[in-house]
Amino acid sequence: MPLFQNRREAANELARSLSYLKSEHPIVLGLANAGVPIAETIATHLEAPLDILLIERLSAPSKPDHIVGAVDEHGRISTITGTARWHHVTSHELVEPARDAFRNIQHRRGRFRAILPELEVRDRTVIIVSQGVATGAKMLGAIASVRDRGARKIIAAAPAGATKATWHLNEMADSVVIPHRPSKFVSVADFYSEFSEVTDELVTAIISKWVKSRQPQEGTVRTLVMKLINDAKQALFCDLDLPPGCQRGSGPYPVVIFAHNLEGDGQDPRTQLISRRIAKRGLIGVRADFTGHGRSEGDLSNASEARMLSDLTLIHNSVIPLDEADDGRMGLVGTGSGALLCLELARQVPNIAAIVIRSPLSGGEINVLKDVTTPTLLIHAGLEQSLDDSARGRLPSKHQIVEIPDATALFNDPISLEMMIGASVEWLADHLLGLPSAAAAVAESLGEAQPSTGPS
Repeated sequence: MPLFQNRREAANELARSLSYLKSEHPIVLGLANAGVPIAETIATHLEAPLDILLIERLSAPSKPDHIVGAVDEHGRISTITGTARWHHVTSHELVEPARDAFRNIQHRRGRFRAILPELEVRDRTVIIVSQGVATGAKMLGAIASVRDRGARKIIAAAPAGATKATWHLNEMADSVVIPHRPSKFVSVADFYSEFSEVTDELVTAIISKWVKSRQPQEGTVRTLVMKLINDAKQALFCDLDLPPGCQRGSGPYPVVIFAHNLEGDGQDPRTQLISRRIAKRGLIGVRADFTGHGRSEGDLSNASEARMLSDLTLIHNSVIPLDEADDGRMGLVGTGSGALLCLELARQVPNIAAIVIRSPLSGGEINVLKDVTTPTLLIHAGLEQSLDDSARGRLPSKHQIVEIPDATALFNDPISLEMMIGASVEWLADHLLGLPSAAAAVAESLGEAQPSTGPS
């Protein structure tokens, strides 16, 4: 006998079971597709923000029916620690299957995100909603993904589920709310008298209605131009991408400075996409034009590595005094020859907390990284020169290599581009937003309470 007439009835009952979380101001994530109608009802009851969770499960290479991880809409790979260890699977081994799964996500992501921008879950209570739990595999992947995005507390919720599956969820979620756990489980469809398909068109209609009934919750990234004068009396120009709500007196915010290669500048479209996305996450992006590049003065023939390193140092030293910048939470992103500039600057100054460099990796970066203490993510394009396993073995554990298969140095196909951007943004957010602000760190060392004045 079915437990519910339809999803609306199931959602109302589940919302009552979750009402105790209202005071925690949670975010409600509906597993696309079928979890979205239930999540919408719960978000309404809890007066909470609503988002969707686009995720694909990843299987163990030798056991297709054993789920060991998941990939999200940004290409971020999350592993289910227990099962991944059991099958001796590393995140690197999941890159190739993740690429195929990610392609499926991207076919759908555009239409949804054009209506409903993704919410920031870092340091928030998050309720992940499904229409029902059978094996729990997709929910486990969702929990791993949201945990990797920095959620403070995760609740797995569904109107009903198999008892064995809910046991597994308890191992990963902070709390599991599944009111009905029938002893005889056949399928999720058997929970409902009315069980129609939840199409992409229905999800689009639900989120469109949701957005129209509420004020926009995401501000706008603003870009300001900063002009500097180098030691050769030449003007250098930088674009500062500012987080929504950033103004004089707000912050301080973590800062990420971008270093381009000999052929590039701060207007590189890949750089702009990363910078604006980190700005939405609460970081200031600084996109510079080095001497002889873009809008900056000087001759390109004089743009030696020494000149570019001097420019990068000037930009770093000019950003530090800004009231809106947190000099204790600074990151660097470099591409091509700009990658080595970032590593060299990190060797010279103590306040760089995170670095991302992207391919092609020549091998020289590996040698330099042995002397760099700043956690560094190396993103390598799979279609460029091969990266041998010995290079990975020479890296200190604080650093990480991500190789994106079938990608060129320009990451010019949509899937490679999104995987590169997603990996870059998440590395920077993980290592910069997770740090206390400089003011909070000083207060902690003095044993004083210091409220945070910027996003964390």
